[in-house]
Amino acid sequence: MQFKQANRGNYKKGRAGTVRYIVIHYTANNGDTAFGNASYFAQNAVSASAHYFVDENEAWQSVKDGDTAFHCGAKRYRHPDCRNGNAIGVELCSRKNSGGKYYFKDGTVQRAADLTRSLMKKYGVDVNHVLRHYDVTGKNCPA
Repeated sequence: MQFKQANRGNYKKGRAGTVRYIVIHYTANNGDTAFGNASYFAQNAVSASAHYFVDENEAWQSVKDGDTAFHCGAKRYRHPDCRNGNAIGVELCSRKNSGGKYYFKDGTVQRAADLTRSLMKKYGVDVNHVLRHYDVTGKNCPA
């Protein structure tokens, strides 16, 4: 796993709680890459981030697991417990078809599934605690 530290304005050092959730997002950028996203969040302070970015070729970590990425904050929550402080955010790089719908290359899905399984094992997260961004905030990711 390659690492490129996010800009200090995009995450908080430390965590409010232990990792209990993994939240899956998608970037909604047509043809972007894990490296491109890691580089963007390293160079720009936008008060947003994820721990990991995944594409069909590789995964990049942008925020250390022990720090709080700003990936699932909201004014109102749909989920009663999942928050930035107790979750790891995984962003899938996406593509857009001619009809305007986003999709993922098979390699992106496989790489993200492998990473998620690894994180589940590392933190003792069961499948019921792997959520979509929508499950946490009620917003279509990445809105």
